[in-house]
Parts: sequence; C-alpha cells; structure tokens
Amino acid sequence: MVGPVRSLALAALGAFALGACTPQAGPQPPTPPTGGATQAPGNQSYARDMSAADKAACTSTGGTVQRRGRLGMEQCVRPFADAGKACTDTSQCEGKCVGSAGSASGNEKVSGQCQADDRLFGCYSEIKDGKAAYAICVD
Repeated sequence: MVGPVRSLALAALGAFALGACTPQAGPQPPTPPTGGATQAPGNQSYARDMSAADKAACTSTGGTVQRRGRLGMEQCVRPFADAGKACTDTSQCEGKCVGSAGSASGNEKVSGQCQADDRLFGCYSEIKDGKAAYAICVD
C-alpha cells in the first residue's frame, strides 16, 4: 500500500510528465498599507499606528511605543535588562547574543553583545558557542 503523501507526489509527477502541469497563480502577499488600517487574511492588521488601548497596555507593562522596520509601524518595544552586555552565546542573554553581520565565521572565536530590546531589526549575526552562527537582515 502506498501512503497518501507518496501517492500525491507520484500523481503530481505523473501529471508533470504528461504535460498536465500548468502554472497557476498562487496566493499573493498582502500589499503594505499607505496610511490607515488594512485587514489581511487571518485578521492580521497592517495598521501603521497602534490603537490607544494597545499603547496604554504597552506602556503599563514597561514598554515604549516606537516606529520600527521598513514600514515604520508602531510597535511595543520592551528593553532587556542585560542590553549591551558582552557575550559569547545566546544562552547568556535575555534575548540573543548578536554581533555585526560581517562577524567571522568558521572556527574563529567571536564575541557579541546582548540585544537591547525585544524588537531586533537590521543586519546581525547570532553568536552561539563563541561563533557567528548565521547572519540575517530583518526589515
């Protein structure tokens, strides 16, 4: 007996081999907002500004409302107590241990700093066990 996943894969392969596979339009990513609130699939809002209730909840729990990311959306930003502390592994920080995106890779030992807050944007390398594990840019 062939499992359902394998059967599906074989059926797709057979359709492709017979030329029955034609490009189809898949789901399109939502368009970023230009001002007001936009409702995206799954009730995710792309509003640039937080509601008054969300702002109050943020500040009452020690956060500050800041605009972050390429879209400049308001977000609740909470600082970490160990922000800027020297580190060689994420386990030493409340957040991640980060270095510059150009941090050495391979067997070369590197150190970083504990991230400042819970909204990490920009380009950085996560430091794990004294090595740059990967580099990433977050918009």
